[in-house]
Amino acid sequence: MNKARISKCDQLFFASFQEKPLTHFESFGRLELLGNHTDHQGGKCLVSACSLSILASVSKSQNVEVASEGYPPFRFSIEDLSLKEKEVGTSLSLTKGCLSYLREKGYKIGGFKASLTSDIFKGAGVSSSAAYEMLILAIQNVFYNQGKIDKKTMAKGGQYSENVYFGKPSGLLDQCGSVFGGVSYVDFFDPENPRVESVSFPLEWGLSLYLVNPGGSHEGLSGLYATIPNDMKNAAGKALGKKRLADCDYLSFMEKAFLPSLLTESERNRALHYFGEVRRVQRAFEALQEGNRDLFLEIVRETELSQESLLKNVMVSDNFSHSPFECVSRAQSLLQKGSARAMGGGFFGTVLCFVPNEEKESFLKTMRKYYGEESISEVFIPNEGAYEVRP
Repeated sequence: MNKARISKCDQLFFASFQEKPLTHFESFGRLELLGNHTDHQGGKCLVSACSLSILASVSKSQNVEVASEGYPPFRFSIEDLSLKEKEVGTSLSLTKGCLSYLREKGYKIGGFKASLTSDIFKGAGVSSSAAYEMLILAIQNVFYNQGKIDKKTMAKGGQYSENVYFGKPSGLLDQCGSVFGGVSYVDFFDPENPRVESVSFPLEWGLSLYLVNPGGSHEGLSGLYATIPNDMKNAAGKALGKKRLADCDYLSFMEKAFLPSLLTESERNRALHYFGEVRRVQRAFEALQEGNRDLFLEIVRETELSQESLLKNVMVSDNFSHSPFECVSRAQSLLQKGSARAMGGGFFGTVLCFVPNEEKESFLKTMRKYYGEESISEVFIPNEGAYEVRP
């Protein structure tokens, strides 16, 4: 842990509460390696933690008080976890939602004071919201539950908070990536008990991971995101009377998918993306297990093509400039062996690039020329999720 970051966070804590903190917590963003828009349909994904993180200086308290760098502080009593309309879409609502979920599930909750600093850049697609949720839940786990809250429960608590209190549609992918750490293969067929398997990302592959922010932002795009799960749900319902695509037999679906007037074009195409993406996730998981770098990178390229042609979430309307589509096109033209794809919800935001070490110099030189030094961040995959920082 960077001592300068801890010192900065401690200074904010003292300035906010006129005392020193008891301890520190760190919670990570996530990298969606593969499995774009599969989680909400009961599909599969490959997700990992991301080294970009939220750091918190924390002490116990009777109430909840949070001071985040660059944001207005807030305070509330744990006796009032009711959802208020004016709080929707705020960190306050996420905090209340996490505590409310734990209380409903029979866990203990308690107050705390926290100062937060973050190097997760705003709206760029590594899910700062999931990192924040896992931070709040980790604090509750350590302070009041003796570490007895399991990681799946924490992930579901974050999803509940985001869906019900924050007001944003969310599957479990972001929360799983943040809380489990490392690389996880996640099967969401049973949403109450997703199957999670850990797998290593081979260092011997000689790949560096870069996030490129082409300048757009995810903010204000919740309505566009919602069209994707809605289209997939509609496709499952209209074709086979099911509530989600994971419950649909592929061959039976294909018999109905092209019947005249049954599905809209976007419903059909997004369903086809789902079925193809689930197969790609399985193949990529096997490629990681077998150490097959070339196959893994080829599958990443296939996913990007599916996002472009079927899912249609690589840019907003015809706004090519500073879109993920533009960024991927530039990156892929520079990478002879590497791969790049739009990550997360899509439309605007981050592109994840898998860059072979031998291509790093030329890749960075050209991409920095287009997007600027600060828009390109090298990241790595931490081995753990949200945790208490020990001295």
